[in-house]
Amino acid sequence: MEQENQHTEGPPRKKSRRLVGHDLTSLPYDILVNIFKHLDLKTIGVCATLCSTFNNVSKDSSLYQKVTLKYNMNKEFLESFVSKISYPKELCIEYKYFDNHSDNEDYSEFDKYVRIALTKCGEHVQSLKIDSCRSDDILLLLSECTNLKELTLYRCKSSFQTLTSISTLKTIKCISCHFPQKIASEVIKNNHALRKLHLSDNTNVNVNEICENLSRSNEQMRDIFFSERKKLRAKSLRTLGRLAKLRSLALVSGTGFECDPEDSLEQIAAGCSKLERLVIYGWKEINDDNLIPILHMCTQLRELDLRGLNITIRSCREAALSLPSLRLMDVIKCHRVKKSQLAKLKQDFSEIDIPLE
Repeated sequence: MEQENQHTEGPPRKKSRRLVGHDLTSLPYDILVNIFKHLDLKTIGVCATLCSTFNNVSKDSSLYQKVTLKYNMNKEFLESFVSKISYPKELCIEYKYFDNHSDNEDYSEFDKYVRIALTKCGEHVQSLKIDSCRSDDILLLLSECTNLKELTLYRCKSSFQTLTSISTLKTIKCISCHFPQKIASEVIKNNHALRKLHLSDNTNVNVNEICENLSRSNEQMRDIFFSERKKLRAKSLRTLGRLAKLRSLALVSGTGFECDPEDSLEQIAAGCSKLERLVIYGWKEINDDNLIPILHMCTQLRELDLRGLNITIRSCREAALSLPSLRLMDVIKCHRVKKSQLAKLKQDFSEIDIPLE
């Protein structure tokens, strides 16, 4: 028995050596920075109080490439946090959600630190998101962001006049903003390198004018998403056919989609034959005759969202047959397409994701 135990025990194991605090502080600075990059801001703040080494590491600007300032952060944290920010690439500023009826919050203290951050670091910010801001004074500081590439405005209300001074944008997203049409048009004209435009549920924005401005000023456009309530005109939609580099087009129904598309979709397809994603949601005037010609021209389509259209299973089958790269086709809410027909199509084309409900 003793010999058997000796045989199964194997070679003696080395004793494991646990890494203690003293060892961590002796690690090279770059390694400590990489470790800190996996910590959240609160934990970094706690570590900064443990020793001088950790305190120095906590001030490294590379830890703050993605910065979020929230209205409910306490003063001490904001003061410490903003003092450490030097070269952020992404900055998110979040105010409390407001509606049109009431907003009694006092943001004066928070605004102070937002001003410091934008004034101090604005030239380094490439991506900026502002949520629920109604202060012209804060939005005027966008002029400090001289290298801004991506701008997202969510539920903001302002004159937005300072946006007309920005000409470096490649992505613009405006959701539920009170956005003057004149400013919107100027911003599009001034940013010739614009590649992505997302407009959803904004007050005052006229999509028809936006389409015409894009076709004249933004040849690099790759991605368009419209979900607006102003009435769309076929004449304006046709102009998008001039954007030959367009890869994604989303037209999501608002109250103004109840109009005859005429030949606008065919014109878009003819000029934008390299489309990979097409979303036409809720446009009940579009039928098989409107849609099938597009499928024959845009043969690189990978994603089709046709929910709520007045099409039949004929269009669905034509898409499956004509589009070799198609991986998703959503036709839920198309009342002329039966679920049993979709199930059969899904069985015949298993490589395509076809939701049934």
